[in-house]
Amino acid sequence: MTVRGSPSASKIDIGTEVYAAYAVVANNARRAIDLARLPFAILIGLEIIAWLLGGTGPFGIILASLVRDGGFTLFGTVFIVRWHRFILLGETATGHLFPLGWGSYFLTGIKLSLLLSLGALLLVGIIISARIVAIAPLFLRIIEIAGGVILVLLAARVLLALPAAAILRPISLVGDAWDLPTGNYWRLVACLIACGLPFGIMGYIVGVIGDTAPSILRIVFELIGLAVSFAGIAVAASLLSDIYRLLQLISTVRE
Repeated sequence: MTVRGSPSASKIDIGTEVYAAYAVVANNARRAIDLARLPFAILIGLEIIAWLLGGTGPFGIILASLVRDGGFTLFGTVFIVRWHRFILLGETATGHLFPLGWGSYFLTGIKLSLLLSLGALLLVGIIISARIVAIAPLFLRIIEIAGGVILVLLAARVLLALPAAAILRPISLVGDAWDLPTGNYWRLVACLIACGLPFGIMGYIVGVIGDTAPSILRIVFELIGLAVSFAGIAVAASLLSDIYRLLQLISTVRE
């Protein structure tokens, strides 16, 4: 894999980075399938289990959700780490389910989740306080939306810690990862939107169709949605990997 920008430049080229993120996945589709095959197969099995559990009443629905979400957290990240390492290190070996860097990546993800959870708790506190003082419903809704957007933007600021962790070069969330996109933050956000929104829309459409489909076909749409998620993951991971590498080079040149 090659860097899509020049370390002598100080700004991310949005068009170049977005095009490269899609192109590298399209040009390495066979490799993506190879790296995704085992975790995807495991998730298919868990999806079938979740589907079976979901028909056993309220407790089954909760358990199905835990199986589905927990499975993706464990095994979806396997593919993410494999792809980061392919982009950044050219690593193609898939001899082990959990690749080198998975533990570091998983720990970084937990730290990021905890930070976002603290932010979410703060937002909930603000909303509860607003309801107590009887703020108009419209303003309450604005607070909810604004708070959600702020949390997403804060997460975007430190996402470059993820590719770093995947190649065993972890950086601090509130520190190095926060500082790395300085001067390029909104360009990074634009790139993330361009790479994530199409797959988000496709996933939503598949989900809506699946919800209205006969019960026996819902599992099919769940699997289609999972495939869309993996494709979106590959594009997003390609983007983050390349921007991480480029900004690291820019930082080195400045030093």
